[in-house]
Amino acid sequence: MWLLVALLWAEVSGEELLDRIVAVVDREIILLSEVKQRARLELFQKGRYAVDDSTLRALEERILDDMIADRIILVKAQNDSTLEVTPQEVDRALDEQLSRIRREAGSQQAYEQLLRKEGLTEKDLRKRFRKEVRDYLLKQKFMAKLAMKIRVSDDEVRKFYRAYRDSFPVLPERADIAYIMIKPKVGEWKLNQVRGKAVRLLRQVRNGANFAALAEAYSEDPGSRRRGGDLGYLERGSTKWPEFERVAFSLEPGKADTVRTPLGYHVILVEDRKKDRVHVRHILLGLSPSSEDTARALALLDSLRERALSGEDFEELVERYSEDPAGRRSGWRPVEQLPKVITDAISVLKPGQISRPFKGLAGCYLVKLYDRRPGGIPDLERDWDIIKEWAFERKLQKEFEDLISEEKKKLYVEVRWTPLR
Repeated sequence: MWLLVALLWAEVSGEELLDRIVAVVDREIILLSEVKQRARLELFQKGRYAVDDSTLRALEERILDDMIADRIILVKAQNDSTLEVTPQEVDRALDEQLSRIRREAGSQQAYEQLLRKEGLTEKDLRKRFRKEVRDYLLKQKFMAKLAMKIRVSDDEVRKFYRAYRDSFPVLPERADIAYIMIKPKVGEWKLNQVRGKAVRLLRQVRNGANFAALAEAYSEDPGSRRRGGDLGYLERGSTKWPEFERVAFSLEPGKADTVRTPLGYHVILVEDRKKDRVHVRHILLGLSPSSEDTARALALLDSLRERALSGEDFEELVERYSEDPAGRRSGWRPVEQLPKVITDAISVLKPGQISRPFKGLAGCYLVKLYDRRPGGIPDLERDWDIIKEWAFERKLQKEFEDLISEEKKKLYVEVRWTPLR
């Protein structure tokens, strides 16, 4: 879902528009600014920053048609009493989108600067886009309900294959796999060592040492270290680490303390407080596993391998032990999109075999190869499941187009602007 990213990008795009209503669908309106903003965003995402007038007008006309269809689906969804979006679902979607905006901004500090430029707080952002997110989720549920009614028979799959096989894309090599990933756990000796270092640095800070200089010398956070550990102003819920926020928001300006998060131990200094925001600096002391910690993780995976070879279900072992949700068996995956450590491991396996435990960047792995398919032009028998999915998507698209066409006859739809004129 790119909704919040698109809307926030539009806020900061810098172009002033004389706004007006360009279309009405039932009680829903479409504004000229919405069409223009979506067109700019689409061009921006494609890296096309300048296009001729005819190309732009054609794009705007297509976007207006799409937005009318989108509003029709929204009206249909609003009128469907079986569909409901809970406040909790909206909150989760907002959390995901705000996290995405932070990632796209590049850092927490850049994200805060983006908000300040528009005179916004994260609370303002949540309030502003709550309705849009709820509408989006409602439309998603309506489309899911529509898709559940679609059935594709074997005969329809064969007809689809005969009609479109010359236009099918070339398929990449694919593998059906599952894997267990375990992160080595840091031992007690290393924990005590890093905790002790954090306590010593905290003592220096409380005795008047320059925090920025200590951060530049000792912090293992490359993003903030060169800024003397400065994280800028933080709001509650703006980081992934509630324990970090708990300590930060409990401190008065000028006070410091330590806290442990999954990243390691932090020495935190609060420099300022403004209502529900605190200005924080930190020193991160990472908890990197030792060779002994890694050996313990590999030994655990080796025992799981023996259990699987003795008859235990590998997928159940994945569910129980893997620390990476992506390790679940999820059908055919393009080999080129798998992490290199995984592709290297399965390159020597035959279908049904389980690898030896091995170490990767994110942790230690155990992989099972269920099957492998070569790349190339889709074959009806070999690639039946993929071709059936394509046939389903085409049938769903036809159903959607027919629905929009039918609803245009029933609903009040007025277009007040034509981009090509």
